[in-house]
Amino acid sequence: MCALSMSYKWSLPNTLPKKLINSAKSLEHLGIVELAWDCQNAVMVVEFLCEYNYAILGGDVYRLINGGLESTYDSWYLNKDVTKSREQFVEESKNKAIAYISQYHARNGDDFYYSLVSKRNKFE
Repeated sequence: MCALSMSYKWSLPNTLPKKLINSAKSLEHLGIVELAWDCQNAVMVVEFLCEYNYAILGGDVYRLINGGLESTYDSWYLNKDVTKSREQFVEESKNKAIAYISQYHARNGDDFYYSLVSKRNKFE
């Protein structure tokens, strides 16, 4: 369980459901002021963020070992395609994030958590 501290508020909407906040694990012990979720909850967070017009720019994967998370150094990212509208980019980012998380989970199992990098503001 993870309480949403002030340090996380810059990257997450205030309307993120408490269930999703509470299901997150903090990465502060790694020196990272972010949260990570298991596969099922990470997909729900992606869907929620994209519903509110956040683009998922990428994410990192962490392995659960003895109750704590450690980096696997696996990640994904998505570059902005200037030929696409903001709405198309948000949809593409959602699809890529869900596909990556789902495929990683299918190949590697339940002991992995996913952090997300998102952006809501307009891209230059």
